[in-house]
Amino acid sequence: MSDLWLNMLHMKHIWTASYCEGWNGPAGKPVGSLSQEEARQRDEDGLPYSVLIAENGRPRFVLDIAWRQNYLARWAFDGEARRASRAVFLRLEDGKLFERKLTEWQYESGEADGSPKVPRQTLDRGFDGRTTIYHRHRSGSSGHTSKIEPFEQFIHPAVSFENWGSIFGGEDLPALAVTPVTESLPFNPGDRRPWDPPVPYSSPYLDALMTQGSTVVHKDSQQPMVVDHVPVATLNFPTGNVVACDPNWLDPKEAFMVSVPPGSYRVIELQIMRMLDGEEYRPAAGYLLEISGEPTVSWEFALEPGQDLRLLDDGDFYGFDVESGFGSFMDDATQRPLIDHVGDDFTEWSQDLYNSPHFTVPGTSLDLFAYNCYYGDGSYPTWIGRDARGSVTCFLSDMLIVSDGKSKKGYEITFERDW
Repeated sequence: MSDLWLNMLHMKHIWTASYCEGWNGPAGKPVGSLSQEEARQRDEDGLPYSVLIAENGRPRFVLDIAWRQNYLARWAFDGEARRASRAVFLRLEDGKLFERKLTEWQYESGEADGSPKVPRQTLDRGFDGRTTIYHRHRSGSSGHTSKIEPFEQFIHPAVSFENWGSIFGGEDLPALAVTPVTESLPFNPGDRRPWDPPVPYSSPYLDALMTQGSTVVHKDSQQPMVVDHVPVATLNFPTGNVVACDPNWLDPKEAFMVSVPPGSYRVIELQIMRMLDGEEYRPAAGYLLEISGEPTVSWEFALEPGQDLRLLDDGDFYGFDVESGFGSFMDDATQRPLIDHVGDDFTEWSQDLYNSPHFTVPGTSLDLFAYNCYYGDGSYPTWIGRDARGSVTCFLSDMLIVSDGKSKKGYEITFERDW
């Protein structure tokens, strides 16, 4: 048994568990109230619920649990009843928990819970053993470093309803007295939940982009625009291993894990059009590598080796990084000959690319198509489309300019943002 739980028993303090919808940090109160049976049913159904664990009426921990997303977060409170740390666990196939993230806030005495200025450190762990350490300072500046530490040391035994001891450092959790929430903020049907499990980025407009003449809404202007498919190139894929990347990166990039039969495939610019000041405005909403003409019925992220959707936070995606304003499609076999061709003459290469976005490496049949990314530098996801039989129909690099119907989220430093 851990020292923590031994101390609980020896001091004979009263430890209780109460069920609720979540915790409101600035108010210092739980939100809503759930009975033990309601919480147990949500646990079985995989639906979100929270557990407030208190010592003599003082909050010590809050657990946010949503097994449908294999998610558990453990909040710990400091001596002033402020949320001081959050550990995020991922439930694995065997039921064990991987502590994939730990954030700690460094308060000043008397500082209120929930202040976005509170400095913090986040340890973000991957299955490859790499831990990225993010720091955010009181001034708002931030930085990060990384280190290698085996992920196995962050594996915890499985937990079950009202048996959560292993995530506190000990497997033998003493029985907690289950008590109803005595004072909470109201929560009614239809109210916004105090927390939700993380869901990766989604693009509900992909089917519309695949349909010539359909209408989508521009994210910035919120104006309707008509989809127009414009073929721009046919590329050779001698290996069928697809790469989406900044063509000026000039360092080999991993191909996507899903490959296609070797062959030649069209690249189609997915323009969206409307009249603006008497002229056609035609930004590119995406670039499509067309593998077959079969209808696309499902979409999935195009992933590189080592990328795992379970490690994504809410609204996040894996994308290819752009630092020159350009993206591209090419076969994996094109990368090394291209790098050798460019050599040290980056200026001439940039001019070649500008003049001829469909570029063939001299003396070979290896080619690429480069395009301007609407928002310039940043990160852009690529999607894989599949037909009714599960075969790949396309790769679609999304320029992120079509509205997904959700409210716009600007980058804002908040208390719960890890960095």
